[in-house]
Formats: sequence, C-alpha cells, structure tokens
Amino acid sequence: MLRAPLMFISLMTIYMSVATFLVIGLSSIFKNSLITNAFVQVNTSITYPEVNASITTPYPKVFEETYADSILDFIVLGDWGFNRKGTGEKHGDQVHVAFAMDSWAKRYNTNFIINVGVYTTKIKATRKKACPRTKDPTATRIPGAYYSFYKNSKSDHQGVENVDDPKWKTNWIDVYKGKLSEIPWYSVAGNHDWYNNVTAQVDYYWSKNNRFFLPSLFYVRISVFGPEKTKVAWLHIDTNIFYYKYEDLTNKNLLKSNLQNFDVHTSKAIESKLKWIEENLALQKDAKWIFVVGHHPLIGDCVKYQHMSRLLSLFEMYRVTAYFAGHTHVLEYQYPKPSSPVAIFTSGAGSRSSGGCSGKDWGMPVGTLGFLHVKIESNSDEMSFEFVDATTYKAKVVFQGKVNSTSIWYPKKAK
Repeated sequence: MLRAPLMFISLMTIYMSVATFLVIGLSSIFKNSLITNAFVQVNTSITYPEVNASITTPYPKVFEETYADSILDFIVLGDWGFNRKGTGEKHGDQVHVAFAMDSWAKRYNTNFIINVGVYTTKIKATRKKACPRTKDPTATRIPGAYYSFYKNSKSDHQGVENVDDPKWKTNWIDVYKGKLSEIPWYSVAGNHDWYNNVTAQVDYYWSKNNRFFLPSLFYVRISVFGPEKTKVAWLHIDTNIFYYKYEDLTNKNLLKSNLQNFDVHTSKAIESKLKWIEENLALQKDAKWIFVVGHHPLIGDCVKYQHMSRLLSLFEMYRVTAYFAGHTHVLEYQYPKPSSPVAIFTSGAGSRSSGGCSGKDWGMPVGTLGFLHVKIESNSDEMSFEFVDATTYKAKVVFQGKVNSTSIWYPKKAK
C-alpha cells in the first residue's frame, strides 16, 4: 500500500534534483552576464531614463549610491590600457599595477575605482630599459606614454572599435581581477578614447557591463555613506573639448573629426558645457565633499592649455575639494594654497610612464608606475590619501597626506 506514495516521493525527488541541476547549470553558464549586467547603485528605488540621444549631452539625472560603512574608500587610476610586456617579463607593467591595486583594494575594502580615462593606445617607441621586476639581467621593459585602451602593436587600433572589441576582455576584464572585478569603475574618456569610437564606451555601459560606469561623457553622482549620511558630490566631465585647440588638431587620428561630428568643437558648445559644470557645482554646494573627475591635468603649467584655466576658476568659485586627472603618465600632486584652494591630483601611471607638468608641488620621477588611494571617514573633516609606487614587485607608499573637505584657503582671496 505504501509503494505508490513512495514512488511519488521518489519521482518528486528526481524532478527537484533535475530542476536544481538545471538552475545551477544555467546560473553557471550565465554567471558573468548576470553579475556584470545586474550591477546597479545601492539606491535601487531610483529609475533612470535610457541612454541620451548624444553621448556628449550631460546625463539628465543624478546617480545616487549609498554605503553603510563609515569609511568611503576608492582608488584613482588613469592611462592603464597598455598591456604589452618587455622581453623576459612574465607580466607587463599594467598587470603589475593591477596586482598592487587588488592588494590595496582587499586590504582597505575599496568601494570603487575612479577611472580618469584612456583605456587603450598604441606604442610608438621601441626603446628599452632594464626591467626592475625580474632578476633576469636580460629582461627589458618598454617605456613610453599612453592611456587606457591603448594600441599595443602595429596591427592594433586606438581605443575600442565597438562594444564587442576584444580589448574589453584583454585590457580590462582579464587584467583587473579579484576585488577589482567586483566593484564599479566610475569613468571619464581620455584623448585616445576619442581617437576611435568613443561612443562604444558609453554603449558598453548601457548594453554590456554597467560596472564600467560611463552613462554619458558628462554626469553627476552622489555618494552617501556612514551613520552620519555624509554626502560626497562627483562631477565627471570630458576635458578634451577644454584642453585642445580645435584649429591646431590634425587628421592623424579621429579626435578632430569626432569633435566636429559631435558638434562640441565650437565656442557655443564649449560655453554650454562650462555653464552646465557651473550650474551643477552650484546645485551640489550642500555636499560636504565636492570632487571633479576629468582626464587632463590642472597642475602647474598644464592649467594653461586652452580653456583649462576656466575650469579651475569654476572649481575655486564653488569650493571644490579636489580634482582628479591623468593624461600625463605620472603621479603628481598640487597642494591647496591661497592662490588656488583646490587639491589637484594626477594619477596617470597605470601602465606607462612619461614626463608630467612643470610647476608641481610633488611628483615621482619618470619611470614610476602606480596609483592614488583615498580614504574618507564619515565623521571626519579630512580625507587621507597616499600615492602608491607599483613599479617593482613590492609596491610601496611614496607620498601621503590629508586634505580638508573645505580648504582653509576658501574663499579664495582676490588678486
């Protein structure tokens, strides 16, 4: 009499096992897409519209994220996509910097990466130097200066060509592993990104992997963290239109034609973007911390390029705490001071090294690779920062300091 019920139970057990196997199997198959494409800000109650009609149109909504921890921790990295290695090297410079970043990210429970741009470029020098990473005296490394998705060989291309470009995997996913593969990369575009299909990088966020956070070339974020609900405002901007004089550009790459095609090369377009930056800095004046992220540097003489000084004037007017950039492949810092109360950081040594800006307050010598690490406690008026030299196997802190949320030199004194 019990045989039928037992058979029924056995069949149910088999069905449940098969169903479980299918769920686990399918989950395994689609694991990457589910994880990478399901990333959203913690504040999921906010609904964001779809992609802008133009990538140069500032995103109309403010992105918000909330962190329960009392410390906001992030890494600033730029010019990181050159993944070629020298003779005798097991890994190239980019990978070694990534190893050090992952170590720091795990140690400090880093919340996100601030990506100051340029993801792949080309190599234009074959000059070699002794490699500091290996005991093999014949090993060499290839110096030079490039950005994020760099051109890595003669047959390679600048930037990325589309959302399925292999460089997304070879230069980003396969390099930045561990903790670095679990957190968002809040990004801006650099000049080499404009040398090819810069639209593909925005499309990649919308259609492939929103952990590579680039919904538009101009957007605003708010980070709220800790029991005090400390507010941090971020303006992510494209500085290419402010850094280069359109008339001086040549047709050796697509930068000039892209600027023209997107109609951001005119004085009217530049004034429109400056107005947007000013309006949004004013809207975020209640934030305890105000940060601006761009690709091109503002340190020393680099502020003299085209319209860059106008950016700095706006930052000073609206009491910006700090500006983060790359482009020059160095680690450099400019202190807040009476003449310019903004703390200015350059972290462009993610995979290559070159000269920086003259007039800096501090900087590492040419040949140094590394990144910037920043930590803010919710109940503090200071943020701590440290520049990490990852040129050798044993990464080390080479400079550290603190910055007030509002510089003691604000308001800036009139000249």
